Order: sequence, then structure tokens, then C-alpha cells
Amino acid sequence: MSTISNRDVEKLYDKYNPNGITTGDFVQVSLGSQQYRARVVGMDLDIKNKKVFAHLKLMEQKNNLPTRVDCADCRKSPTPMYPGHHGQ
Repeated sequence: MSTISNRDVEKLYDKYNPNGITTGDFVQVSLGSQQYRARVVGMDLDIKNKKVFAHLKLMEQKNNLPTRVDCADCRKSPTPMYPGHHGQ
């Protein structure tokens, strides 16, 4: 069993997270024809599948939307998520 250093883990997060998503970001998720908004509340690295997954808190309460998605399917939201967000 090999041990992965913290530096190696950080490099893998950067490699498998092409959009630079971080915990706390508000994102637009695009999965096929579905698009929805959410906030990233956690992330985990899947070394076997070479992916970083984002755990989401949905802005819209719909039962059929996934709350764990590949970070590659997320884009940081360029506009405020709701009125008053970030002073606007």
C-alpha cells in the first residue's frame, strides 16, 4: 500500500478540477440538458476514477437533482445568486 503525500493530493485536486472550484463557491451545474445552481459545501478526490467530486447544497429544492457531481460539470457563478449577494 503506497502513501500519498499532501503535496501529491493537492496536485491531483488541481489536475482533476479544471474549473478551479473550491468549497464555498456558488456554481452553475450543467449535466446534459439539466442546469441548476448550487453552493459547494464539500469536495472529495476519487483517485481511482481520476475525478474530484463536489458536494452541493441546491439553491432550488427539486428531488431529482444530484447533490454530488464531478467538478468538471460545475462553473463558478459569474453573477450574484440572489439579490443582495456580495453587496449587489
